[in-house]
Amino acid sequence: MKTDDISLQSLPEDDEKEGVSRKLDEKLMELQSLFEVSQTLNSSLNLKSILDNMLLTPMGKMMITRGVVLLHEDKNTFRIETVKGLPRQFVGDKIQIHHTIQEPSYTQKLSKQKDNGLDFFIQHNIGLLIPIRSSEKTIGLIGFGNKISQNPYTKPEIDYLRSLSNIAATSIENGLMVMQLQEVNRKLDKKIQELNTLFDIGKELNSTLDTEKILTLLSYAVMGQMIVNRCMIFVQDNGEMKLAMAKGQRNDEELSAFYQDEFLAELTKISAANILDQRHYDDKPLTSLHQAGIRVIVPMRIQNKTKGLLAIGERITKIEFQDYDIEFLSILGNEAMICLENARLFEETLEKQRMEEELAIAREIQQKLLPTECPALERYEISAINVSSRQVSGDYFDCIQLTPEILCLAIADVSGKGTGASLLMANLQATLHALIEANVSLPKIAGKINNLIHRNTTYDKFITFLFGFLNVRENTFTYVNAGHNPPVLLREDGSIKLLEAGGLLLGMMANVPYQQETVALIPGDWVVMYTDGVTEATNNADEEFEEQRLIETIRVNRDLSAEEMRDKILSEVKKFSEDQPQNDDITLLLLKVKQ
Repeated sequence: MKTDDISLQSLPEDDEKEGVSRKLDEKLMELQSLFEVSQTLNSSLNLKSILDNMLLTPMGKMMITRGVVLLHEDKNTFRIETVKGLPRQFVGDKIQIHHTIQEPSYTQKLSKQKDNGLDFFIQHNIGLLIPIRSSEKTIGLIGFGNKISQNPYTKPEIDYLRSLSNIAATSIENGLMVMQLQEVNRKLDKKIQELNTLFDIGKELNSTLDTEKILTLLSYAVMGQMIVNRCMIFVQDNGEMKLAMAKGQRNDEELSAFYQDEFLAELTKISAANILDQRHYDDKPLTSLHQAGIRVIVPMRIQNKTKGLLAIGERITKIEFQDYDIEFLSILGNEAMICLENARLFEETLEKQRMEEELAIAREIQQKLLPTECPALERYEISAINVSSRQVSGDYFDCIQLTPEILCLAIADVSGKGTGASLLMANLQATLHALIEANVSLPKIAGKINNLIHRNTTYDKFITFLFGFLNVRENTFTYVNAGHNPPVLLREDGSIKLLEAGGLLLGMMANVPYQQETVALIPGDWVVMYTDGVTEATNNADEEFEEQRLIETIRVNRDLSAEEMRDKILSEVKKFSEDQPQNDDITLLLLKVKQ
């Protein structure tokens, strides 16, 4: 009896020891499990593998039906990273959770906080949320559904899940860091690839100065790189935007909207790239571009000014355009715009060279129309010069020997400058040579020339003209002044007479009457004929040389030869003008009666 009593008394103590031992074994197994999970999680730097293991381990251990892992993005936004027992389509969805979850929590209790973001968990039977915390921050959430047994989660199970999330937090942060580094590397690789592509395309673009070839290379480069089948290039031409090239448009009717002036003028106002969608339908000209299938527009800019525009359609792959695509297109477009500008400048240079060559030929021809020297006379000195302000001149002078006794002297100034004036001057020269005869009156010749010029020119074209006959036998000069600067007749006694008789300048009106005047010449007299390039030359104070300075120069230097007087007048005009450019042609025709 005594032995049995002792045995019965010891049974409770044995049960208690056995219970403690069982709890220790369970705790040991739990720690062993956490250790193994920790090893598994830390053995990988792949974020998806870490999250899957973190979810599957407790689900298998506790026979949980479904689970989800969310990671914090910014503010109150969490992104679903992986799911088990739920549709895969949820991966990538974002959920707004405004309630801060710092401890394991049941969603039913949290739903009382009136947080709409919790509706997702309740609708899909995710009853328990475990925060993933690191450095006092919630970096994510693990959500679990019910157990197959439908038994509630015990405190040890929740402690286990909390420990698991804490262990996983470091692995998740490492995985995120690796993923970010991989993303950076991918971006760097893509950027290097883009730079290589830009370099190759740039070499092609810079290898030519042919505008058409540059546009073709650009369009094919854009279409190949972006995988699109539609591309339009707009480029400014003489300040106006034009459709320079279109690839992939179905017909000319589809392009008709892009030739309208109003539409093209609006394009110059675009200063930033746009990805077109429905939001732009109220804007012009983006509406027309979007309706034509254009999805991206990129301005081509030089010195912060839009000089062109790239417009491309959607990708064949249907993949959306990203910011780095826009950056690539902007760099390529700007580089191409520089090449197009270089090509334009090159064309302008070639055109300028062609014009200069043609003007040089015109100058050479014109100079041949002017006499290289005037006839040498026994009792007279004659000297003349034409100094053009441009390559060709509108001024004219001539010395035509009509008979041994009669010499025709002429000087003229065509309105305007440059090529147009020089052509009219050549016309005058040809007409004078065709009409001039010693036995025909000067007024009659002047009338015929006037009518011819009036008939063949516009109202804004006219000629000031003076011509006359020098009779070396009678020592007279008979002239007609058709609106020209009056020649200065400096007499041997120092008196001055201006030769003004004549009539209206040539080309203003038809059938204008002209008068002639004859002046006798004696030894020591000077007749100085000139164009207004002499008297209207200006200095830095915007003062003109004027007729009086010319007369004074002639009077002071009257003892010089005709050639020396010519050079002296030019010298005085240049000295007076200082560093001011020559704005008009200068022509001098001087006659000196020898002593």
